[in-house]
Amino acid sequence: MSAQVSPMPVRSRVAAVPAARDQASGFLFSPLIDLLFIANIFWPLILFVDGFGGATMHQSLTFWQIYFITTPHRWITLVLVGLDKKKTADRRGLFIGLALAIVAGCLCLRFGTGTLLCLGVIDYVWNAWHFSSQHHGIYRIYQRRQPEHRDSGASSVEKALFRGFVLYVIARVAGWGWTEGPFPGSDAFAPLDLIVAGIPLYFVLRQLFQMRSLAASGIASFAYLASMMGLFTAMLYASHLQDSQLVLRLALASAIFHSLEYLAIVTWSVQQSRGKPPNPGDAQPGVFAYLAGMWMLFLVAFVMLIGAGNYLLSRGYFEVWLLVNMIVAFWHYCFDGLIWKSPKRTRADLAVESA
Repeated sequence: MSAQVSPMPVRSRVAAVPAARDQASGFLFSPLIDLLFIANIFWPLILFVDGFGGATMHQSLTFWQIYFITTPHRWITLVLVGLDKKKTADRRGLFIGLALAIVAGCLCLRFGTGTLLCLGVIDYVWNAWHFSSQHHGIYRIYQRRQPEHRDSGASSVEKALFRGFVLYVIARVAGWGWTEGPFPGSDAFAPLDLIVAGIPLYFVLRQLFQMRSLAASGIASFAYLASMMGLFTAMLYASHLQDSQLVLRLALASAIFHSLEYLAIVTWSVQQSRGKPPNPGDAQPGVFAYLAGMWMLFLVAFVMLIGAGNYLLSRGYFEVWLLVNMIVAFWHYCFDGLIWKSPKRTRADLAVESA
């Protein structure tokens, strides 16, 4: 008697079709959404509008960027940590301990020095590392969605080059090596800029050579890489020219780029949690699995509430607002380094994947 195989439930088959198609396409959402909100291909338009509109337009764009884009993207990390137990499984004590340590450290520095200058320096340096880690992490997500992708022994070197390029550009944007600035340098930085500019060129050319065809999986990865590297190369060029106005406009575009891609990746993570059944050992699925159906409404309401609340707080208690948001920023940097790391795969996991 031949063995009978129970058919997959209709709902499971229907859910599996979009998942398979999504995996094969290489895009996390769709070409349009990925290009607009993750690859942020519109950043040259922000640069043009900012430059064409003058100081008034720059102030308006900065207002919306600070209160309704950058600030909510930092606060959303606290929602992830507080509500989704899949992100913090068996590590509640660690997160609470780190949160309290950051608060204590910030308060000690604030009242010990009498200013926020020291915290501001820490914020800039930590944020630079956070920028490089996030951009490289999203690039790796796209890379791993390509069917032909294979991790190589050079991946650690490429990781260092990728992140090192971003860190170098952020340091140059801060005035490192400028003739007049907080970190004056010499003409030696001119040839160094040219050498460093070869790093994005290497990644873009390598991506082109690796694309066996114009498959969507390769296009998704290439679009993100070209847009992100193009922005940071422009920032390097503006710093090389020591054009402070162009640097400010590009820094604004970079902040919008960084925050929007983070909110998009959080949305993608929520959709992933909706598509996955709860683990047998879990008492209940993650909270975001329940929110997934109305996630966009939740996200819009969250952004508006956090943005308006922070704006009102800054109007009456500006220094308090700065201190609170620095603490939240440090939580954001710290927790991001924990919740987005993939768990180490054992030999058993690799055997199951191979099967």
